[in-house]
Amino acid sequence: MRKTAVILLTGLMLACGNADRTPSDVLPRDKMRDVLLDMNYAEVWGRDQQMDTLLVPDSVKEQRVKTYYSQVLQLHGITREEFSRSYKFYEAHPDRLEIIYKEMGEIVKRKREVMDSTEREQREREARAAGGRTRRDSLFWPSSDSLKLILP
Repeated sequence: MRKTAVILLTGLMLACGNADRTPSDVLPRDKMRDVLLDMNYAEVWGRDQQMDTLLVPDSVKEQRVKTYYSQVLQLHGITREEFSRSYKFYEAHPDRLEIIYKEMGEIVKRKREVMDSTEREQREREARAAGGRTRRDSLFWPSSDSLKLILP
């Protein structure tokens, strides 16, 4: 009886020690995050893109997205099987998948902030280049100097 309890206790301690480890045949969390992020970008790009202002059938969009997915896997140097096995592992461990998705959200948020600040700087440069005029809707509003009446 005592021998069984020792074996059981040892087994539990070993199992708890491996709780945070990722199996060697599964993609590490950072790499999985990067692959999933690129796949999300590929899906958005593939579904939103139009061809010469023509409406593209959903079947063509689906095929394009699949092509982009395979390109993402090639870019990251992994096979479809490695990705599937890794995704199934992370699906079976929702706490780890949640961490990956939170990190993805933070990355997208930071990229959006950079893009917004870049666009803001571009608008400010264009306003300065326009001679002080600021663009409001579709009209150029005159600067205060141009409102002065000059009489002969």
